[in-house]
Amino acid sequence: MSASLRASRIRLAIGGLGLAVGLATTVFLLPDASQQLAQKLSAKRDAEQARNRQAQQLADLQQLSDRIRRGRETLANLEARLPKGTTGELQWELSKTLHKLADKHGLRLQSVKYGQASREGTKGSGLESIEVEFVAVGLYANHKAFMLDLEGSGLPFAVRDGRLEESPEGARLDIVLRAFRKAGAPDREDES
Repeated sequence: MSASLRASRIRLAIGGLGLAVGLATTVFLLPDASQQLAQKLSAKRDAEQARNRQAQQLADLQQLSDRIRRGRETLANLEARLPKGTTGELQWELSKTLHKLADKHGLRLQSVKYGQASREGTKGSGLESIEVEFVAVGLYANHKAFMLDLEGSGLPFAVRDGRLEESPEGARLDIVLRAFRKAGAPDREDES
């Protein structure tokens, strides 16, 4: 029996050693493996978020690039349509258009004044600007149609100031336009 007792003790010692190894594995290795798995999952999630942020940034930059390209195309188109004639020719075109549209919409132009050509507000752009001030009198609805047609006329101008008031003669529209032309075009006034 002593052999069987010895064999039992050896089995008990091997079982205890196996239990100790199992407990050591459970206590030391499993938490470390679990922590490594959590770190890998966290790193994967962070990498996916970084990739998504970069994809969004790339999409935003692509949209910005598209807007800049469209802006450049619009600017090139606008520059190509700018009059290249003299200041007097630009004033003549503006005057013809203003009078034609005023007649069309039943308005009376009381005055049309042109300022001197200037590059002051357009420094670095290669443009020259001319201020045009005019007063139109008539019905309000006619003023609205007049301004809409003036905007759609294709003339190179921007409205700098405008005021609509009631007067004994009807609605009075005071407008200051800033018309533009390509600088460097020949100007008879400069040639003299």
